[in-house]
Amino acid sequence: MAMMGGGAQPPGQPGVPSGRPGWLTFFAVTAIVLGGLMLTTIAGELGSERLMKVQTAFMQDRTAPTPLRELQLDMQAKMTAAMRAGRAVLRALVPLGALAGLGLIMGGIGCLQLRPRARPLLLAALALGLLYEGARARPVLERQLAVTKVTQTAMAQMVEAMGRRTAPADAPAGQAQDKANGPSSQTVQQVMGTAMNLATLAGMATALVMVVLKLTFLIAGLAYLTRPRVRALFG
Repeated sequence: MAMMGGGAQPPGQPGVPSGRPGWLTFFAVTAIVLGGLMLTTIAGELGSERLMKVQTAFMQDRTAPTPLRELQLDMQAKMTAAMRAGRAVLRALVPLGALAGLGLIMGGIGCLQLRPRARPLLLAALALGLLYEGARARPVLERQLAVTKVTQTAMAQMVEAMGRRTAPADAPAGQAQDKANGPSSQTVQQVMGTAMNLATLAGMATALVMVVLKLTFLIAGLAYLTRPRVRALFG
């Protein structure tokens, strides 16, 4: 016979030590992760141009330039130009993104502990995050598209250059041409080109999916935290 003590759980009510619903845990933890991602993205965007300049200077300082290295330098220069797309808008949004990121982290941690002020803090952070991600969606996608085009063009040129290197240097012109354009060489170039195109397209698709997921989460979080049952949890 079951004992009806003071700590017994009512029938049909699973015990949750913190009294925190699973969906609240999901939104709080995801908010913390998203806030950290926002801050990391901001730091990466602010330092990306300097990093690319360092990479270009390192490549230029190396001796014995080759056609392949010239292509790499040209790709680096075009990539730097592509990364400047939407830079003014993205930098103007940095303060908003930093506030949203910090608010998501602090509000998420507070909601995990059911602190009374955590819900309005997280609501404000979600609203700021929605403004931030919505405003930067277009420049981010335009930048990613520009990077994709530069990468595809440069990779095609590099694959072609590597294919030409398969021919012996001292071979007659006709033999070198046959060697470079032989069936095996063409197959390798096609496979490499296809793989590189798929990789760059995957990067574009990933950027688009991330934008949609972020906006969806922010909107869903705002809707969830305004429910009367959720408000009641925080007193």
